[in-house]
Amino acid sequence: MGAATVRNSQSKSTTHVVPGMTEEQAAKARRLDAPTVVVVLMVIPALVLHFSDPRGTLGAVSTALNWAIYGWFLFEFLYMLRLAPDNREYFRHNKLDLTVLLLTIPLLPGVLQALWVLRLLRLIDMLPAVLGRFVNITLLPYAIVLAFIGVFGGGLAFSRLEGISLFDGMYWANTTINTVGYGDISAQTPGGKVLSMGLQWMGNVILAMLIGGVAAFAQQLLLGEDVEELEREVEEIEEDVEDVEQDVESLLENVRGLSVTDRLVLQELARIRARLDEVHPNNPQGS
Repeated sequence: MGAATVRNSQSKSTTHVVPGMTEEQAAKARRLDAPTVVVVLMVIPALVLHFSDPRGTLGAVSTALNWAIYGWFLFEFLYMLRLAPDNREYFRHNKLDLTVLLLTIPLLPGVLQALWVLRLLRLIDMLPAVLGRFVNITLLPYAIVLAFIGVFGGGLAFSRLEGISLFDGMYWANTTINTVGYGDISAQTPGGKVLSMGLQWMGNVILAMLIGGVAAFAQQLLLGEDVEELEREVEEIEEDVEDVEQDVESLLENVRGLSVTDRLVLQELARIRARLDEVHPNNPQGS
């Protein structure tokens, strides 16, 4: 017998554990969850600092932070690639990590640095580690994260592309995602127009997810106890059905062993019982 492997159901509660890992590999993979959550959250202040065009010491801190975040993502990816039982399977299930690595290299020049906002997509990847089993409640957590990425990331990118303030960029992103579109701030550059089109489509998806997520969460919040009670009743019914099926199988086996005379007697008793029920329809069974 080889080492015990981790089942699929166990791997859903953590970000880094993948199916097929041994318990030792899974334990090593779980150690990456907490530091990766911290690094992903550091992306937000790092982007704000960088896009505020810092000088001197702050500029050096911004550069160091930028490289540190990317360095951790690279280390995490290579380490997981080494731990994963099947590299091809790992690549198939971690396209997001690879995309972030390829598109957010710190050496990006000028306007392409707006792509660094794609690091925020790792927030989606880290939700299982942050929320645990509660992430499966509804789409609401994912919708909120996507909305934040759209407003914050889109605002940062738009401010850099259009040469406006960070606040105005986020204001524009918020109105665009919410399909308000006042028109007081609009894209003037080709890059800004492409970003606008992408964010407009993204806004439709986010709003649909938010509405569906809020509705599902409210339904669970209001009917949570009733749903749990129904689930318990369904489980009891399923157990009763299994018992009935066993009784039916046992009865069929007994019926097959009855003689012709015994079967005729049973049929006659059934007719008598039916006549008694017609005469006394309210007569309780067994009285």
